[in-house]
Amino acid sequence: MELLFRLLVAGFVIVAPSALFLGLWHGLHKLRDDRLIERMLDETDDEFGHRSRFMLTPTAQRSRRSSAIACRACGTPNPRNVRFCHDCLSKLDSA
Repeated sequence: MELLFRLLVAGFVIVAPSALFLGLWHGLHKLRDDRLIERMLDETDDEFGHRSRFMLTPTAQRSRRSSAIACRACGTPNPRNVRFCHDCLSKLDSA
């Protein structure tokens, strides 16, 4: 009985941090607002007259370089150089 309890505790100690990290990762992904970042970058371009060297996220930097393609399944804008939608993971038609 004591061995079973120790195995359950060991399993919990191994699995719990990973589950908590994945929950945090998905929660932060849901909070991300790419439209707000794009608007902030546009405002800094207008204010200073040039593109700031400071980029907030790699996603914002990629979307500034290339135009976006909308996912047919969910309508999420994605960079042209990706094969799958960032939101619903549907395959994108990169025409």
